[in-house]
Amino acid sequence: MNQKFFVRKKPAVSYRGIHLDLKGLPPSSGRLLSLVSLLREARINCLLVEWEDMYPWSSYPFLRNETAYTRKTVECFLEKARQAGIEVIPLVQSFGHLENVLSRKPFRKLREIPSLVSDLCPSRPAAQEVILNLVKDILETHGSLKYFHLGGDEVWSFGRCRSCRKKVAQSGKAALYLAHLEPIFHFLDQQGIRPIIWDDMVRDWPGAKLKTLAHQTDLMCWNYAADPFQRLKRDTLERFVKAGCRLWAASAFKGADGPYADRPNLPVRLANMAAWVQQASEMKMVGVIATGWSRYNTFVSPCESLEVSLDSLVLSAKIAWEGKVPDQPASWAEKFLGFCQRKGLPVKSFFPCRLAAENLQCCREKVFQEVKSYLHQAHLVGEPERINPFRIKQAKQILKDSLEKVEKLAREWQKSHQGQVPAIWLEKYFLSRTEPVRRLVDFILAAH
Repeated sequence: MNQKFFVRKKPAVSYRGIHLDLKGLPPSSGRLLSLVSLLREARINCLLVEWEDMYPWSSYPFLRNETAYTRKTVECFLEKARQAGIEVIPLVQSFGHLENVLSRKPFRKLREIPSLVSDLCPSRPAAQEVILNLVKDILETHGSLKYFHLGGDEVWSFGRCRSCRKKVAQSGKAALYLAHLEPIFHFLDQQGIRPIIWDDMVRDWPGAKLKTLAHQTDLMCWNYAADPFQRLKRDTLERFVKAGCRLWAASAFKGADGPYADRPNLPVRLANMAAWVQQASEMKMVGVIATGWSRYNTFVSPCESLEVSLDSLVLSAKIAWEGKVPDQPASWAEKFLGFCQRKGLPVKSFFPCRLAAENLQCCREKVFQEVKSYLHQAHLVGEPERINPFRIKQAKQILKDSLEKVEKLAREWQKSHQGQVPAIWLEKYFLSRTEPVRRLVDFILAAH
């Protein structure tokens, strides 16, 4: 039965992965466990899991959030993945995007810049120790691993503290970057585990430094635009290969269309995935991962949920297998998910969740347009004599009515996700979609 959905006998790329970013709208324990069967049906064979504050950390228990998974849940999930033939690659941030760590009081002294919460300072004596402890925590539950992702991307303030500036002046940024990560690479190598890092911080490195890096870690190259090679030039990838680097590709099935999106931009997601799969096939990359970001960073509101993105997820899997976007992709996704639902797989939430998300996003965008239209009134921009009381009263009522509708639709979104995400995170999402709109409308009405 599955053959009608997947045509090729052999996949276009060997590793076909999905990324779970658990720092926003994390699946409930039951939902996390149930996902494995859907991924298997979609012929996914690799899972990049960014546990963040949902992991039951033992070295630093205060890094857990209030709904963090138990160790038993994590181990059960990993066993289900193993039985399904899905290889799990854990991701622990090691340099940038360390907000969950560096926002905590015991670790504030490890920041590169005191006021910037995201970036670790490689010159701090305890910096490597903290990362190694997190890595060891993960290894306690994950057992035998082939790969371990260490992040390493978007270190915005890299090399800016006094100690780091001095080291950069003496040896260069590449040497400082390597000095921090090499001991962690070495530790993983001793366990028989190959590290992976994102590629963006090393794109401008000289060939000699890339060769040094190539011996120690794989690079996961990423860009999420419809054409990923407008900014990430193919020449860069060729330089990596020339230096001996083993490459992976990273597309995105969600979380790449704006930090405030309620639904993925499906045409862009599919175009990006198809471009990466083609490039991966041509360059014989290790595999392609479709990332699923849940927040742009820890301090930004959550973006679209996993549930509303299942069509994008399974289409990414389809492209990774076939090497191209299917004809009528939306129809293919609906048929495939309908087949999965009839088979008893956990997808029935997708259809009501998608509808609720589309309605909510449309309504919020309409409110912002109504606010913009209201602000075009002449009496607000220097011509107080040009006021039309009837139209002003009408416009204010429209804004009030639209705010009520946004709140109603956000509650419908929340209801459609019940059981898939812990209630506390559903409420936070509700507030993230309604409170900014309420504040904007209240400000407009009070000021004018």
